[in-house]
Amino acid sequence: MSSNFSASIPVAQMQAANAFLEGTDGDPLNANRFGPSNFSVAAYSGPTASVALLHSWGSDEFEAAVASIPNVTITQGTDPVAMTTAASEAAGATWGQDALPLTGTVSPGLYRDADNVLWWVIQPYNTATYPDPAIIPALIRMAKIPGEALPWVQPIDQYDAYKLVNPFTGEGDRCTHKGSKWQVTQADGSGNNVWEPSVYGWTQV
Repeated sequence: MSSNFSASIPVAQMQAANAFLEGTDGDPLNANRFGPSNFSVAAYSGPTASVALLHSWGSDEFEAAVASIPNVTITQGTDPVAMTTAASEAAGATWGQDALPLTGTVSPGLYRDADNVLWWVIQPYNTATYPDPAIIPALIRMAKIPGEALPWVQPIDQYDAYKLVNPFTGEGDRCTHKGSKWQVTQADGSGNNVWEPSVYGWTQV
């Protein structure tokens, strides 16, 4: 094995993978003590993070522990950026480093605007025709950065709804709205919150 590697895991399994690597998963036979939050980089196959990534120059022991986790994909090489890109692509996702500029005619995928805001394009369109992505949610939606409180945007469906338990952070999603910071504390039966802060399901933090 090489101790220089990148890895990806579906975001739904990220919390369990990190607990396993930290040795806090409740298994008395687990001797792992590799520290918390090893999988911590978000990658996208939609407007919310779908994959978690890591890169390590750690030991062969750490790589063996990561490789033992179900549904993990490991990429080896010498360039950490290229390896992380490969791990993301192997999982069918794109990480922020590889977001394309939001200019010209765009096709579905992850983009970054001039203010470094990440957006997920749903349908192809010309940015010259629609220079403000916020007014065309059927074509493009702001990507949610796990753990960051970005300005609240009205969700359209379950794919961009705010989560009662975000699988990436293990906590309720956060946002800013009308001068305050908010966190989801209530949701529908699927764990989704589509209401405006102060209307239902949000608490100021």
